[in-house]
Amino acid sequence: MKNIMILFLFLFANSCYSREEYKSTFLEEAAINIPVNWKVNKKNDCLIISDEHANSSDYLKLCRNSSSEKSDYFTMNDGGEWEAVTEGIPVLADINVTPKFTGMSAVISCKSEDDAGYHSEQCFQAEIDLPKETNFIFTGRGDPYFFDYYKSIYLSFKIR
Repeated sequence: MKNIMILFLFLFANSCYSREEYKSTFLEEAAINIPVNWKVNKKNDCLIISDEHANSSDYLKLCRNSSSEKSDYFTMNDGGEWEAVTEGIPVLADINVTPKFTGMSAVISCKSEDDAGYHSEQCFQAEIDLPKETNFIFTGRGDPYFFDYYKSIYLSFKIR
């Protein structure tokens, strides 16, 4: 009986503490954490991040831009709340404010075009504005299963 209890305790402890490992990836003065088994391609001022086992259309793109006064991805509504800019129903933004930056994220309805024409789907989008007139834009598409990963990558954003 004692051996069975030790076995159950061992199995329970391993399942509670197991989690996916992450690695740091850098873009200019910023760092994010992505799952170890994901791949990253750098192109210009952007990172294209994807699960190596996913379809090529399932990816998160992170780009660094010079910010303008106006956001392309979020707008303030008449009630003073931030909403994602979308062609569908307005979606309230999740707001994150830290001493170094303000960030907003949302899952929205978006359109994409491929060889078969236009498609409507859900997309992940986020924007981080730094005080020094720089912003980082996250845009993700593909299977909604990945959106939790996209959000955790976005939330891991740190200024170096």
